[in-house]
Amino acid sequence: MVANCRNSRVAMNRGSGSKHFYTRGWYAANMTTMHHPTLQPATSDRQRLRRGGTRPVSTRMWLTIVAVAMLASLYVGWVGFIASDDSLYHQGAMRWLTDPPFAGSDHWSTRFPLTLTFAAVLATLGQTYVAFGVTAILFYVVLVAVTARFARSVAGARAGWIAALLTATLPVVVSHATTVSVDLLEAAALLAGALLVGRAGDDRAGWLRAAAGGGLFGVAILCRETSVLALAILGPLLLIGRPIPRRVLIACAVGAGAVLIGEALFQYAMTGDPLRRYTIAFNHDEHIDRAANKEGNFLLWPPIDPLLVLMVNDDFGLLFWLAGAAIAGGTWRSIDPSRRCPLALLLCMAAAGFVLVSVLYSKLVLNPRYFMLAALAAIVVLAIWLDRLEAQWRTLILAAFVASNLLLMSVGNAHPRWSMEALVDAAARYPGETVAGEASDVRRADLPMAILGQTNLRGLPAAPGGLAVVPADAAPTHGVIARYPSPPTRLGALLRTLGLEPFVPAPIARRMFAPSPEQVLIRTTGG
Repeated sequence: MVANCRNSRVAMNRGSGSKHFYTRGWYAANMTTMHHPTLQPATSDRQRLRRGGTRPVSTRMWLTIVAVAMLASLYVGWVGFIASDDSLYHQGAMRWLTDPPFAGSDHWSTRFPLTLTFAAVLATLGQTYVAFGVTAILFYVVLVAVTARFARSVAGARAGWIAALLTATLPVVVSHATTVSVDLLEAAALLAGALLVGRAGDDRAGWLRAAAGGGLFGVAILCRETSVLALAILGPLLLIGRPIPRRVLIACAVGAGAVLIGEALFQYAMTGDPLRRYTIAFNHDEHIDRAANKEGNFLLWPPIDPLLVLMVNDDFGLLFWLAGAAIAGGTWRSIDPSRRCPLALLLCMAAAGFVLVSVLYSKLVLNPRYFMLAALAAIVVLAIWLDRLEAQWRTLILAAFVASNLLLMSVGNAHPRWSMEALVDAAARYPGETVAGEASDVRRADLPMAILGQTNLRGLPAAPGGLAVVPADAAPTHGVIARYPSPPTRLGALLRTLGLEPFVPAPIARRMFAPSPEQVLIRTTGG
């Protein structure tokens, strides 16, 4: 596979530069079949697989489809500010606005590609939730565009549009497209870097392209150090010299080194420790709660659990099942050998990342976001396969894929911090009184309260005669001032609107119509 990738590119370059391209043998063979239709060669597997790719592609139609799918996905999967990592990224971004330059003080604020972008958006839009949403959607659009460009470069325009549609509606992508997080930016940098390095020739222009790709790999590492798991495959590829020439990989390493050394020099100038970010990263999350592996995952046995995360998880839906069908259907054979190198590199990187995350099972939580690159590689393979199918089959599979993804996202809890939201709402309704709540909710509410311009929160217990927000099942029977029932999921809201709520079984109904515990506002006795 890798040998064909390189050799075909060399053969193509030689042929295109020869004055005797139309040799006597070529002329005799092709003119014979040209004038004698009955002697035309039999349709090859590659030609047969490409039969769906000969029809014209309507840019306007596909742009409309992808745009509508993105809007629908954002609406169904929207979560927004969750007072978690996004709060920490906000703190890092604000330091760049108030006290630049900022070397970072923790695991989140040293992710400069994100914090600098976030700071620019905050400087433009101000301290509002809109700035959070715009930053998250910006990374989402970038990833969709990069994935489309990657697939287009390998298999043509329609494959690119299909890849954009698949990416835009994949739950693991959308779940990070409404909240400020580093995952989509990191994935886009890895994907764009693989495209540049994979397309680089073994010449001066190619080395410059590879250096730019390596620079993007460096950006990915600055986004999150676990990117090195996928990039580890570049070492073995350098040793064997295929499918990427060694000098191209050396240029890639120079580009990555320039970015990483530049960051180290910045840290040295600011703090005196050039490796400060890595010291912080290696001491982050020294204790990982293995129970988190069970959140959304179907796990049976550690050696196969990583594979189950790909195959049985609502963050990926049907993706890896369909990608398996695409591989079995001969997708690789359908790709022009001269255009295979970027995909070959991406598949190697995705495989390395998957294997190393699996090996580090005891060190990393099996979070679907760690398999983002594998998902993007599967999307490109699936997009190429769908591009080669007949129109009716392509439409049917795409419709099923998009519909199933929207359904999976519609049952997610859009208010995971409902107790904090209820606490902030109560404080806004009673600005003249101090409202007590769980200490963790009070801490998470720092930014929402700053946006409100209020400070009337405190941790439990409440002052005698004061207000408090507590879970409904722990509240006294008297003194309830207001109730905060959990909003339903998107699907739950639809079923309720249609009057179908009574027909939903009780175990499902709780997750569908009340995914978070109900909160109540009470006034304590005494005072």
